[in-house]
Amino acid sequence: MDVAIKNLSHRFGEKVIFENFNLTLREGGLYGLTAPSGRGKTTLLRILMGLLVPDGGTVTQGVRYSAVFQNDRLLPGKTAVDQLLFVRGVRKDREAAARFLAGLLPEDSLCQPVGELSGGMQRRVAIARALWAESDCILMDEPFTGLDEDTLRHTADFILANRQGRTLLLSTHQRELLSEYPFEWLTL
Repeated sequence: MDVAIKNLSHRFGEKVIFENFNLTLREGGLYGLTAPSGRGKTTLLRILMGLLVPDGGTVTQGVRYSAVFQNDRLLPGKTAVDQLLFVRGVRKDREAAARFLAGLLPEDSLCQPVGELSGGMQRRVAIARALWAESDCILMDEPFTGLDEDTLRHTADFILANRQGRTLLLSTHQRELLSEYPFEWLTL
């Protein structure tokens, strides 16, 4: 399903973030979103997910989103595998979840509590969780923060290989490192 954003307006006090902003994310599209800090990337993603109500305009309803936030929002006492099982609620998928995560993490880290993993590993767990969740559209807010260039590229390859044709919108300040990927680039 396409995501249509029509006449979106939002302010924080006197600061105008959007004024009559329009955008259509086509079903299955691959989008990168860039803008200087403070220009509304995170605000737009929060509005799409329904976490923030805009001052005006509309967004297509009925879209199921999965997300990577700037903060990983993981369950610290749970393992990497448990993070994935949490979003689907099906315990019998433990082996499938472990195989999926093995594409991003060393096998010996899969059963450790995520609070014991490095920041970069936690970031990759958050990315895997967003991909694992059942959704129509995947939103990623600065998903590559804390990843070195090689890990960033491996993670980007993993994302593209596992998005299963779903619409993907990611915000980033690292566009130059993603220039070889087929994103349609949007600027706020």
